[in-house]
Amino acid sequence: MMKQGRSLLVSLALATHLPQALAMICLATLGSWFYGQRGLGLLGVVLAVTCGQASVGWVNDLKDSKIDTKFQRKHKPLVGRSLTPDQIKLPIAIALTLTIPFSFLAAGWFGGLAHIVAVLSAQVYNLYLARTNWSWLPYAVAFSLLPLFIAQSSSTAVFPSWQIVAISICVGVIAHIFNALPDIDLDKRSNLGGAIVALGKARAFTLAAVLSAVILALLAQLLVS
Repeated sequence: MMKQGRSLLVSLALATHLPQALAMICLATLGSWFYGQRGLGLLGVVLAVTCGQASVGWVNDLKDSKIDTKFQRKHKPLVGRSLTPDQIKLPIAIALTLTIPFSFLAAGWFGGLAHIVAVLSAQVYNLYLARTNWSWLPYAVAFSLLPLFIAQSSSTAVFPSWQIVAISICVGVIAHIFNALPDIDLDKRSNLGGAIVALGKARAFTLAAVLSAVILALLAQLLVS
């Protein structure tokens, strides 16, 4: 029984899209620390982002389970049979529910609402826009709100500069590009759609390069201002 419990926990952790989830948790935690947050306040940020990211990853895997099964993506727990749809539904509900109070506790009403809307934007991607030409938009919205959540976690009087918000939007779109690129050929053959599928590899890499140049320009402006 204990072994089965550990196996379930590992499967649930993997189904969060663990590398991406950990990256977002680290980004938010380091950003909050940079703005001066410490102790229990920093823990609140970790809990809010962990719950939000877990819910996003789990909904994504649940929504794509039929497609993933069709293409035998056995690295996905819902395809490899180490996790079933029924086992993931309750954790989704719990994570989404806990995201709300943890977000408000971490960053107040305004910053907390920003994080909640960011998570909702990611869920809109999962449920509606992932296979459309608007698939980039939820990433842009979610990442644009993350700096506000991070800044407000240190003080409700602190707001990020417009350059930081713009950089975050560019990072979000780049993240979408590199999340989509590994499956682009398979998605194209299967007519699954998505903005990166519509662009194709060459134009997607070009867009990522342009956005990276914009990020560097904005960082340079921040350093001299």
